[in-house]
Parts: sequence; structure tokens; C-alpha cells
Amino acid sequence: MKNLPVSFQRIGLASALVSAQMISSAQAEELTPAPNLQLDKVVISAHSFDQGQDEMAQPATLLTDEALNRQRAVSLGETLSSQAGIHNSSYGSSVGRPVVRGMSGARVKVLQDGIDTLDASAISPDHGVNADTQSAKKIEVLRGPATLMYGSGAFGGVVNVVDGRIPTGLTEPETNLRMQYDAVNQGKSVGINHSDFLDLSSGNAVHWRISASHFRSDEYELPKLREAHEEHEEDETEEEHEEHATQDTLANSDTSYSNNLTFGSSYVFASGYAGISISESKSEYGLPGHVHHEEHEVGESAEEHEQHESDGARIEMRQRRLDLDSRFDQPMAGIEVAKFRIGFNDYRHDEIEGGEVGTEFRRKGFEGRSEVLLSPVDAFFQTELSQAVGIQFSQDNFKAVGEEAIVPETDTSTVGIFWLGNTKIADWGVELGARLEQAQLSPEQPGSINASCGSQGLSRDQYKDNDFNTRSVSLGLVRDLNFSASQGWQVIGSLTSAQRAPATQELFSCGAHAATQTFDVGDPNLKIEEALNIELGVRKTQGRLTTALNVYQNKISDFIYAQNTGLEVDGFGQYQFVQSDVTFRGGELELSYQLVDGLVLTGMADRVRADDLPRIPADRIGLGFEVSSLALFSTQSDWMLFGQWQQIQKQNQVAVNEEVSLGYDLLTLGMTYQTILAKSEYRIDLKANNLLDEEIRQHTSFVKEQAPQPGRNISLALGLKF
Repeated sequence: MKNLPVSFQRIGLASALVSAQMISSAQAEELTPAPNLQLDKVVISAHSFDQGQDEMAQPATLLTDEALNRQRAVSLGETLSSQAGIHNSSYGSSVGRPVVRGMSGARVKVLQDGIDTLDASAISPDHGVNADTQSAKKIEVLRGPATLMYGSGAFGGVVNVVDGRIPTGLTEPETNLRMQYDAVNQGKSVGINHSDFLDLSSGNAVHWRISASHFRSDEYELPKLREAHEEHEEDETEEEHEEHATQDTLANSDTSYSNNLTFGSSYVFASGYAGISISESKSEYGLPGHVHHEEHEVGESAEEHEQHESDGARIEMRQRRLDLDSRFDQPMAGIEVAKFRIGFNDYRHDEIEGGEVGTEFRRKGFEGRSEVLLSPVDAFFQTELSQAVGIQFSQDNFKAVGEEAIVPETDTSTVGIFWLGNTKIADWGVELGARLEQAQLSPEQPGSINASCGSQGLSRDQYKDNDFNTRSVSLGLVRDLNFSASQGWQVIGSLTSAQRAPATQELFSCGAHAATQTFDVGDPNLKIEEALNIELGVRKTQGRLTTALNVYQNKISDFIYAQNTGLEVDGFGQYQFVQSDVTFRGGELELSYQLVDGLVLTGMADRVRADDLPRIPADRIGLGFEVSSLALFSTQSDWMLFGQWQQIQKQNQVAVNEEVSLGYDLLTLGMTYQTILAKSEYRIDLKANNLLDEEIRQHTSFVKEQAPQPGRNISLALGLKF
């Protein structure tokens, strides 16, 4: 059967409470592969059980190959933003963190090849996610609390960026080169990677891989801006309005440079591999909308003050990382597979204002994971039970010094153990999971407390060690619909009870936070969040029509969020971290229909409601098409036309003091061309984003009022593989 645009691959999820997951592949693959172009079967890399899609009880998204080339952007959030259930929390074009089912920040864990990125992106929305999308081979998104096998920091979801920095098997030597130009910001990117091996005796080999990427851009062009509130603000003069209306680019939205370099090597043998990688990332980018409320300095002229105000804040980032990875098949009786991975990290970034460093952020630490897949054993109801057990551990030190050092230096250590089970009872596939975790946060006691924080009950004595013990359990079910016309129809369901420990910034924040325009006050007495999540779904994986529909309800007790106190401190609204009970409800729909060979129609929709919490994504629907030459004609080359229209609705279900976000239409059209000459593969991608030049203010963004999204963009990418 020809490959369908929405592919469901064999996957298994070692790190999910429910070990089997459904792949709702975002990629649009060619209906018939080109000669000599091998379409490999793709699996989610962090897996315990090698299961077929008809055995999986939870949804996940996989972006790879064709789809990843189409959607690849500078930020991780923008790369994933067109997928059902996933949105972008942007801070200009250089910074974007994924929002999964309405959750982000400390509730969505971002991984680099299965280990935490160990950056500062969860602390604040203006801190970029240090995951290189330019070198990524695939990006995996696991939705919902069932991802908590990665820890309580994955309460809302897991995003895993896989670049294959450590070779895991025998592969042929290969070099990939990719260059891209974006007209909207004069953006230029280039990425290259090369892999090779040294063959040793008895089938063993030493493999290595090196990759590098570079990106830079100017300030991006804006669409013709409409009035956000349909009329002038009362305090805006006509001259100010004209200047605002004729603004061509978004100030301070440029990227001076973003460089990534990685080298990895492994010893591959018959029963597994053991490898190491080292990497370094450096970047400098502007923070549009990052405003500091400051008065004129003594002796400062109006012209000097205006120049000072125009100097936008910038971030200079540097991260060095060392990773170790290994796998051993059948190392002893009773064990099918043993795996171990650990990453060591040294991260820093400086926030620069007026040419001087205002705040320094540092994070040093490690995260490791060991897992064993046991041999199947006889279990209840005369069934065979597959099991996986493992341990995850981490330790890091986070430190901020300067104007925005609103969180104290904190040492954090965690250890978690987990168990996964998989069996089949009658016609039902059953997945079971459990995890226990202990976390300790040890803050440094400050010399004094800001009076505004003290007025909210925060005192020096409360800066003490906090120990949290969390647990999570899960049950998942999947069943075929066995009737003559079913042709691949299945029903799935899951029930998960999960907990999340409070994050450092929620417990100990105290001070003005320019990125969010708030004065944050933490609460060291916050309790553990508890969630009860139920999810039901139906899917079809065979035939001309493939589809997946999932609905969920996630009731969270003691949900932590920042509440507006109605007070103002130093020109910022004061926000206190508090707890209350909330419920997330939502659904996602994806479908594709092969109308004729070579023509596929696609559709999607998603919705999430969350008791009028801030920055909850608006409802969205989308339609698309894909036309492939290989299925229509007998050619040696392959071209494909594609398009997608999305309508994002007006978001008027807002929190207290939150602005309504108007709706917009997002139209994307593109073409790809691939051919083989002299055993090398050539590829051209031409794409138009925001073709209607719509004013886009993402409701998930903290700076949507100050930093609308880019206007119409034409991008051209060239690729070479040999």
C-alpha cells in the first residue's frame, strides 16, 4: 500500500506512564518513493517497547523528513506551531517555546536527544530554548500527563529534539548541506553535518558525526498594522499614531549570530553501542518589547534619555555540553535491553542593556537516566507481561546576578524511579505505569527582602530547603473495532493521576520582571499540584482516509499561577504566585484523505479551555493539500506542491486584566523539488508564509501587544546530500 501523508509508525515510549503511544505524524510523505530515495521507518527514540501503532494508547506527534524541512524555523515553538494541540509562546522571532494543550514553561519539558536541555528557558519567556532546530533529524512531542516518566517537570508534555549527535548503529558515510534565506528579515542560515565510520574486525566499528550551523538576521518586517482596539488610545497623539502606523520593522528583533557545533562518536558492536558527544552553542539576539521602567538620570538630557530608551535589551548566550549514551542488548539472563544516558551542562547568558551587562544567568548540572527492559513473564489471565524499570536523576545549580536577579541562587536535586508494564487481555491492549520522585530545592537566603514582597507575606526565614515527594500512576487501553467495514479503526483511552512539584521561580521570586512587565512575588509555602487526566480517542490508520480524534479533561488541584494583586510596584503590576483548582478541557482532530493518486487533502482543528487562565490558545481550524508528481507521472525527479490555510479565532475568554486577541487567517503555500544526479540528492524548497500579510498577535505571547509576528515572508532553501 502506498504511504499516506499522515503516517503511523511503530513506536514505544519508555518515558511515558503509558508506554505505548500513537504517532500522529505531522509529515506529508510522498505517496510513492522516488527511485533510490529510501524512506526509513521512523520511531520515537525514547522507547521501552517496540510496538506497532495498533497497540498504542496515547497520542504523540512526530515531525521528520518532509514535514520538518517544511516547518523548520529558528525557534522550536515556531517549528511546531502548525501541529494540532501545539502553539508558540513567542518573544520575537528568535525566542519561541512550545505550548502543549495550553501548558508551557515549567510544565513542558524540552529534551535534547532524550536529556533535558538544561537551559534557562523555563524560568522566563524571553529566554530561548537551546535546541538546534537547524540540525534536528526529527522532533517528537508527547502530550499530556502520561509523559511524566520524564519527571514532574513534564507535567504538561515533553518535546524531544533529536539530532543523532551520538551514532547508535551502522550507517553509510553521508554529508548533508542545507542553506536558507528568508526575505522578511534578511535571514541567512547554513547547516552541515558529516558522518563516517572506521570498520573494525568482527563487525565492530567506530562511528563519528560532526555538525555545525549558523544563523543571522536583521529586524523583521511587519505587516500593515491595524488598530489593536479599533480606535486610538486616549493618550496617543496623531503624530505618535502616524509613526506607529508606518513602522516597517520590529525594533530589536534581529539575531546577530546563532552558532552550534557538535561532535559525537561511538563504538558500535553486535549487541549495542557506547558513545560520547561534545557541543557548544553561542548566540546573540534582541528582545523586542523588553522595556525597563526607569526615570531620567540626574543630568541626562531628553535626547540622551530617548537614546537610552531606544537601546533594546539583548541576550548573549553560551552553552557547553557533554553527553554519554549506551545500549546493551541481552546483557544477562532475564534482561532484554539495558540503556544508560547522561548529559553534563555549563550554561550562561547575559542580558545586555545600553551596552552593559544588566543580569547574568548561570546554570550548571547534569541529568541521567538508566533503564532496563525485562524479559516477558507470565501474568494474570494467562497473559504475557512485558516490563521496563528505570531510574532518572539530576542535579544543578541556578544563579542570577544583577537587575533581574529575582530568583535566589538555588541548588536542585531530583531522583525518580519508574515501572512500565504492557500486556493484552482479551481484545484489549493494556499499558500500566507508575513513578515515584523526590525533589529537593535549596535556595540561598537573601540578605534582605524587598518591602513589596514582604507586604505579601514573604520573609527571609522562608528561604529554606524544600523537599517534595511526587507520585504518578497511569492506565491505558486500546482496542481494534472488529467489524467488516472498520478497516483500521481503533478506540483508545487512558486515565492518569499525576503530580508536579513547584518550580524555583514559583517559590522564591521577588522583584521586577521586565520580560513579562510584572513585579513577581513567590510563595515558599506552595503545595504540590495534583492532576487527574482522562482521555478518549478514535483513529483510523488504513485506507485512503486516515484520521485521529482525541478529547481530554485534566482536573488540576492546587494549580499554580501568577495572580494580579491590583497593586503597582516601580511601574509594574504586582503578581503573586497562588494556587486554585482548575480544569483543562480540549480536543484535537487531524485527518487526511487521498482523493486520487498524487492528491491528498488534509484538515486539522484544536481547542482548549482552562477556566479563563491567561495566555490560553485560541480555537483553530485548518485545511490543506499536497500534490506529488511521483504518484502522477513516471519521473526520475520529484516535485511537490503544498498549501495550508489556518483560521485562528478571536480569543475573548481572557483572564483578569488580560487583553483580548483578535483572530486572523494564516495562509502558507510552497513547493519542493528533489532529484538525483551523480549519486547525490539535490533539494529546493520555496515557501511563502503569512501570504495574506495578516497582523498576527499570538495570544500565548507575553509581548503580543508590543511584538506582533512577522509579515509576509518568502523563503528559499537549498539542500544537498552525498
